[in-house]
Amino acid sequence: MSEYELLLHGDVWDAKRGRQQEKWVAVEDDTIEGVYDDKPGSAETVKEVELLTPGLIDLHVHLVWDGTGDPVETLRRQSEQEQTIHAVAMAREQVEGGVTTVRDIGSTHDIAISVADASRRGDITGPRIYASGQTIIISGGHDPFWGMESDGVDAVRSSVRKQRDKGARVIKISATGGVYGQAVGEDPGMSELSREEVIAAVEEAHRFDIPVAVHAVGTEGIENSIEAGVDTLEHGNLMTSESLERMVEKDIAYEPTLYIYKTVAEGEGDIPQYAYENAQRVSERHWEVFEEAIESDVRILAGSDAGSPNIPHPALHHELRCLVDGGMTEKQALTAATSTPAEEIDRPELGVLEEGTPADIVGFSDDPFEDIDVTGSPSVVVADGDVVTE
Repeated sequence: MSEYELLLHGDVWDAKRGRQQEKWVAVEDDTIEGVYDDKPGSAETVKEVELLTPGLIDLHVHLVWDGTGDPVETLRRQSEQEQTIHAVAMAREQVEGGVTTVRDIGSTHDIAISVADASRRGDITGPRIYASGQTIIISGGHDPFWGMESDGVDAVRSSVRKQRDKGARVIKISATGGVYGQAVGEDPGMSELSREEVIAAVEEAHRFDIPVAVHAVGTEGIENSIEAGVDTLEHGNLMTSESLERMVEKDIAYEPTLYIYKTVAEGEGDIPQYAYENAQRVSERHWEVFEEAIESDVRILAGSDAGSPNIPHPALHHELRCLVDGGMTEKQALTAATSTPAEEIDRPELGVLEEGTPADIVGFSDDPFEDIDVTGSPSVVVADGDVVTE
């Protein structure tokens, strides 16, 4: 009989094949060697679980933020070195929570790019990280603490080039204001980067085959972003039905990030008053947009905005709960956190469990198809072939 490093036993699910009963998954080095009906051999480590899924993917996190009521205030107190140490710790929290791939789209000092490199080299314990580093904003725009102020088409193009040179694997731009970030001048409905500037950012990024994620809450900024052909639209709180239809036509993916706006709109803890008031303005339409999105053909991605006010790392399980509460089935929600985002980052093999694919696997002792909250309590996490938690 064959000898493996790891054998996992239980039902196996991915969006490609659905649920397969009582399978054995064999792992050798960093790869799934095979998925079998019968036990294929012996292994140094054998784990029995209720259900195995691909490693979960969260496409919207901020590793430098601490998830307190006012993480910007924390940043003001921390040195760059302290922020880096915190980001490394949060990367570990993410992967130990079953999130084996994240997209960090906003960090001070481009810290997330450095943490991504360290995780890729194996210098730290963390997920695969696709990082934008600093975001491209107007002067005084949304999230200025990690923004590259870029006024005018030429400045925007220059900022894209600078982030590419630093190693950014995605470009993040802010087309509108937001609900949280700064007490003065933060208007979620306000269009910030002009349509011409958004178009310039997308053209320049795509010239180098780098995708663009856009922070877009207000209606005009959403429409500008869709016209420009961004790759993923984050939030979309005040999107019109017509804009949603154009997203489908242009094959732009939608990442609703429901949990963060729900949390800020509840206003509990130390969340600043201005953020609470802003969230109240956009909350109701946000859920309506999501309901329309489910009924449309738009691709929906799971992103938790982990690190944001009252959203400690990891938080993907909270976002999945919101997706289900908003009308998705558990299968649709898990698909939004596995195969759909894997395809979005051009790594479809991360969204399936089959021979020859990377060994990113999460095992659950209880069934997330009966209770989606189970995704927050994995019993075993395998990241790139290494057992991270057991």
